[in-house]
Amino acid sequence: MEEKKDEREENKWDEGESEEKRPKTVLGIFSRQQFLMLCVGVGLLLLLTVITVTSMLLTMNSGSGGSETVVSFPTDGDMLEFLLQNGEIQEKDGLYATWYHAANSKAEMSKALQSGVMILEADVNVEGHNTVNETNIPIMAHPPDVYSDNTLEEWLEAVLKSKKGVKLDFKSLQSVEPSLDLLRIKNQTGINRPVWINADILPGPNVPSFWPVVNATRFLDLIQKKFPDVTISPGWKVLYIPLFPNVTYTQAMVEEMYDTVKHVPQKITFPVLAVMGKNGWPHLSWLLSQSSRFSLTLWQGEDNPTLNDLLFIRDNSNPQRVYYDIYEPVLSQFKEAAKQKDRPRRFYPGGDIVDYFKPANSDGLNILWETVTDGDSLLSLLEDSPGGMLVIPVISGSGTSNIPVVEDSQPELPLQDCLELILASKKPWGIYLRVKSQSQLAVSLQMLRQAYDNDLLYHPTWVNMDVGHGAFSVQGYITGQEFLRTIDQNFPYVTIAPSWPPEILHQGYTPQLVEDMLELFQGTWQDVSLQLQADHLERSKDGLGSLLQSQSRFSLTVEHKAGKDGLKDGTQSLISVHEWNKQRTFYNIPKAHKGSIIARLSD
Repeated sequence: MEEKKDEREENKWDEGESEEKRPKTVLGIFSRQQFLMLCVGVGLLLLLTVITVTSMLLTMNSGSGGSETVVSFPTDGDMLEFLLQNGEIQEKDGLYATWYHAANSKAEMSKALQSGVMILEADVNVEGHNTVNETNIPIMAHPPDVYSDNTLEEWLEAVLKSKKGVKLDFKSLQSVEPSLDLLRIKNQTGINRPVWINADILPGPNVPSFWPVVNATRFLDLIQKKFPDVTISPGWKVLYIPLFPNVTYTQAMVEEMYDTVKHVPQKITFPVLAVMGKNGWPHLSWLLSQSSRFSLTLWQGEDNPTLNDLLFIRDNSNPQRVYYDIYEPVLSQFKEAAKQKDRPRRFYPGGDIVDYFKPANSDGLNILWETVTDGDSLLSLLEDSPGGMLVIPVISGSGTSNIPVVEDSQPELPLQDCLELILASKKPWGIYLRVKSQSQLAVSLQMLRQAYDNDLLYHPTWVNMDVGHGAFSVQGYITGQEFLRTIDQNFPYVTIAPSWPPEILHQGYTPQLVEDMLELFQGTWQDVSLQLQADHLERSKDGLGSLLQSQSRFSLTVEHKAGKDGLKDGTQSLISVHEWNKQRTFYNIPKAHKGSIIARLSD
């Protein structure tokens, strides 16, 4: 018995020892190590699933309350480039950027975020502005409101989850500094979109000088010190009065704005009331030309801009440098009309003829010039020629009518009839009025004004007279000041094309003659093309060439009348002129001479 008991105990011991040596399993299948690895794998799979689902949710539309994936982008970057990178637009064209106004309250902000617009514009003030309860907390409110259910911080928190661009319109100087501080903090984790900072800093059309605006110096200084990585949108305080529809941005207003902002390094977009855009275009286009960093944003007030006015601006600007913050249905009508490739271009009459004719190689030599002598010659040109600059010599008509007519035309061709025939043609024509009678200058300009006001004159238009001034003051010629004054009073939207009296050119275009002509037109905002006689070029080409280098608004037009003797110095002087600047030198010369120049240049 004891032996059996000992044997049983020995067997138990052997079984326990064997059990200890045998590796333990989980669920009878996996070893502990295998099970641990399985758990880690499943955990990683679950984590990957969570990340994937979260990523998908974040790319849903912002209206669902989620966040959208936004491409990393600098706050001072180009708005169109941002929209292009995010797939909002297919090409860099300000026409296709869309806007939401006054997204201030939480309800309006939510509505804007759920919409398909690309850029949110909202107004910023401080809470309780100009009251005893004023704080330094930036809120989203447009005057007269000084309280809101939405602070700038809350607004940014919501908007930065979307892919929408940001434009903040500051209604008081007090709101600028705390807002810029907040933007700087937010950008530490990445705003990732362009930020535009807007304020009305100067009085504009129909606004008296004493009207309060945001202090320009402080506004610009705060941006540089607090958060310079923005696009600045400095505007004019504007009031549109339908009784005075022609009031617009003046050259003085535009120059004051340029002087105010020219020192800042940021991109700048100037907000312009759309209904005033066309009438102010000569000055606004000058402003655009001062820097490649400048653009315009046309915004709509209570009055709709006309389709023609919008197309005019579109046709005379770079699509990448003008934004259109316009309401429906005008915006859709405008987009539809702008896409039509066969519509006539609404060219600014004072614009660049190289831009209008688009000659080969952008070379002024390739622009055709023709002279109108009578009605038959004009009809022949309009039918047979491909287009070009039409030189129209204007004198007083015979008899008692004293109307402007084409010189030497038989029967007399009234200027009015001549213009009507040209404007009815579908070919690209430029108008060059060579006014030979002082009494007909104002009358001729008034005809141009009437055509322009009737939406008929969309051709480059030049006005020429021999003028007197300084060293070339000659009795019997209109003074340069009177010439300019008459143009500005009657129809200023032209290229001014003055020439020197022929009596003083026996020594060529001397430095003194050039200096005095330059001084005469230094303060004008129009483009100026100095008219030169080819016979006198050889002695004066160096001084004229330096003029082109220093004055971007000036060009040169060389003339050699058909029927004159051949050029004494051949074509070499004309070739020298061409070498100065081919885009700003033009040739009103017989085709034989022009052919010689082209042949020599191609050798």
